[in-house]
Amino acid sequence: MGAYTEIKKDVLIIYPNEPLLFVHGPPVFIKVAFLVEESTSVFILNGEESEVSSELKQEEQKVQVEQIFPEEQKAQEKQVEVPALKVTDPSITRRIMYLATPFPRQVYQPLEFVLGDETLIGIIENVEGETITIEIEEGDKEFVSVEMGSIEEILWRGNPFDIN
Repeated sequence: MGAYTEIKKDVLIIYPNEPLLFVHGPPVFIKVAFLVEESTSVFILNGEESEVSSELKQEEQKVQVEQIFPEEQKAQEKQVEVPALKVTDPSITRRIMYLATPFPRQVYQPLEFVLGDETLIGIIENVEGETITIEIEEGDKEFVSVEMGSIEEILWRGNPFDIN
């Protein structure tokens, strides 16, 4: 019998908390999302009232000084133009990372990468950060580097490729 059972004179004794079924498989983990609630309540003890009021007065004075000299603050603030970056679609990134692994690289050939008005046909050779190197299927081995943000869709056999 098992480690949790015992036989005495034709009676099977089952100990409490004994697992009834053993399943050979990986452990199951459940991810529970916790919602963090921010409290806006302020609790002040009797002795802390004077400290809090003095801090509030100092903050009010700073606000008044800032209101008096707004031109100086505008002169100190510098506007820096940042070039607009194309945001990569997370589903495209996930598909590219999957297709860059050895087995899918061999199975899913050739792929079509839709880049706006242009379509590249080939396989993923290398992925470095946001840059993908694609081996083009035209005669000789030709490699083209493409930014992930410029890829609009990945097609396999004429249909959008989906991992699921």
